[in-house]
Amino acid sequence: MITILICLFCAVQGQQLVLKELHTLHQWTNLSLSDDLSKGNRFLPVDVDIEYGDKGRHRTFLTIPRLGMTTPFTLATVIADDNAVVDNPRLEPYPNEEWHVPPNNCSGITSAIRTYIDECWRLWVVDSGQVNSIQLCPPQILTFDLVKDELIQRHSLPPESYTPSVSIFTALVVDLAESGTPNRCVGGKAYIADAWGYGLIVFDSLSGRSWRIEHESMKPTPLIGLARSSNSQAGIFTVSLSPSEVEDRFLYFHTLNAFNEVRVSLSLINNETLWKSPNASDIEDHFRTLGTRGIQCESEVMDQSGNLYCSLIRLGALVKWEEKSNYTADDLQVVAYNPHKIKFVTGLKINRNSKGEEELWALSSQPKLFVGGALPENEVKFQIIGCRTADLLANTPCTVGAAEDTPTNV
Repeated sequence: MITILICLFCAVQGQQLVLKELHTLHQWTNLSLSDDLSKGNRFLPVDVDIEYGDKGRHRTFLTIPRLGMTTPFTLATVIADDNAVVDNPRLEPYPNEEWHVPPNNCSGITSAIRTYIDECWRLWVVDSGQVNSIQLCPPQILTFDLVKDELIQRHSLPPESYTPSVSIFTALVVDLAESGTPNRCVGGKAYIADAWGYGLIVFDSLSGRSWRIEHESMKPTPLIGLARSSNSQAGIFTVSLSPSEVEDRFLYFHTLNAFNEVRVSLSLINNETLWKSPNASDIEDHFRTLGTRGIQCESEVMDQSGNLYCSLIRLGALVKWEEKSNYTADDLQVVAYNPHKIKFVTGLKINRNSKGEEELWALSSQPKLFVGGALPENEVKFQIIGCRTADLLANTPCTVGAAEDTPTNV
């Protein structure tokens, strides 16, 4: 593994490894959900989102999939009074605790796993419907109005769109209509990666319909010489989209254990009729493998300038690839190296701050926690780290809008 890392960085234009001090918004040595009965339980947050409001106010969202029935809530925000607290800030349920009890109430939230905040102040939530691999409710997509903190839309996935107790949703991205379009903030399309079900789910919120896409490139790729693990069986792990203002747009993805990046035309993915027809398999040539980075990465996200960011597994680095360039190790640029903060990144997002600037935010966790490992009580287990994308690209010190003397009340 060390040899691979050295080769990668040597290939990236001879860059020197310099420690990048990312901004730590929050970190937890002990993640408490304010419930004495839940002490001793394992809480594993997997996704993060930052909402910026007026005058720089912000809220931090976390998904905490239920691993047991006693988990009091599964979609959380850092309480407003703790917005400026770095170590072990308190959490509260979103939108309120009634949505989270009991866990088998299918009209509430069973187990939130993925979120996405769009430019219309809406929070999209993917609820797996599972508790410890038991499918209690159908998976659903919920959309909340972040101004009123009220539900706008609920869509339960039809039975043909998922495999009960198997489907695990590892990425969510939402696409809106073009800027200036009258219905821009009315609808939207959500794209959801089903890693263990080996497929992609598309939800058109305007029509209220969803469909499933499957392709060989979404299945796990056997890697010679690597130890077999549960992650080696994960299929499509990521979903990202070309910038909204470009003419020819693509959807990008890769499987967790693959070195390759795959792209497919977004217009093809959006063709519901095609994917529900018997000839849906006749599109092999439309899924194009761009090339290989020579190394694994986990989460990825693309900014509105066409830069695709990806966190390298176990190597403490974040790399960037430009959409219009070739896809090889030579075309990757290391934009952040910090093995103390960039660990196992399960949530990677681009959010706009109150000034309209793009910021990259990551939820970084200790890998041992995902295989049942124990860590010292005072060791940091989860961190939310961020940086303006302009700072990453220019190799300047990381700044974020949430740390610039903003009010703590939301």
